Amino acid sequence: MPSDHTLSTSRPRPFVTVAYVPGGAAVLEPAVMPPSCVHASPGDPACVLVVHHVRERKAGPQIPVTVAQCRTHRRAFTLYPLGHVPYGRLAIAPVTLDGHVVLSTQSKPTTGDRRSPAWGATQLGVAFAAIDDPTVKLTDRRWWATQTTELLGRSAALLGIHPGLSVSDADAIAFRLEVPRLVLRQAADAYAHARGRAARGRVLVDVVDQLGADACLLDRILAAGACAGCWGTVTRWDRASRGTRGQVFPGRGAPAG
Repeated sequence: MPSDHTLSTSRPRPFVTVAYVPGGAAVLEPAVMPPSCVHASPGDPACVLVVHHVRERKAGPQIPVTVAQCRTHRRAFTLYPLGHVPYGRLAIAPVTLDGHVVLSTQSKPTTGDRRSPAWGATQLGVAFAAIDDPTVKLTDRRWWATQTTELLGRSAALLGIHPGLSVSDADAIAFRLEVPRLVLRQAADAYAHARGRAARGRVLVDVVDQLGADACLLDRILAAGACAGCWGTVTRWDRASRGTRGQVFPGRGAPAG
């Protein structure tokens, strides 16, 4: 059985994600400033947010990201571009920084003459790489010295097939990914009995193929990852957001619907 059975027991911090679009001076900037911060609780005074600074990123989105400060709660937080999460070295989904799905230029068109999403450039790309070259550790500079087995384990957790997930958590992830529960349960069994990186990679790729390429792909990945504990509760803000909380994807243990 795979050696990457242990899931992290830490509680990831909540974060905010927004679309980044061209702004003044030909730079990308947040499309919207959230009206409230990640530290706000019901009954708190209204948040007063300002741009604290812009910081460079050598990995992840590889563009300067905006750090906002809440004068009410006296806390600062990063506005992560769509498709990126805290401490992420690669995107979590094949989307542009404003949320549009990126299709692969290498895959063959599927039913309806549509191409598959470009998963190879995301965190889930480790599964495809494991199939192509199962004997060599990935050396992408953005992954530094992280072991391939650890990356495969994180991918398995995100997709709801990690052996360390409870049945209820795995079913909740299936709900969020909009993949039939039976499909993920069968994939989880196959992953648990897989021998070697290539075998595990093939199981993961089979699940990824079930995700499709609709406009809600990023939201499904965000929701599943929060449920799996891959990252904390996510609040997505965009121009269409309503209310004072944006679109929230709760972390592990929250009701599925």
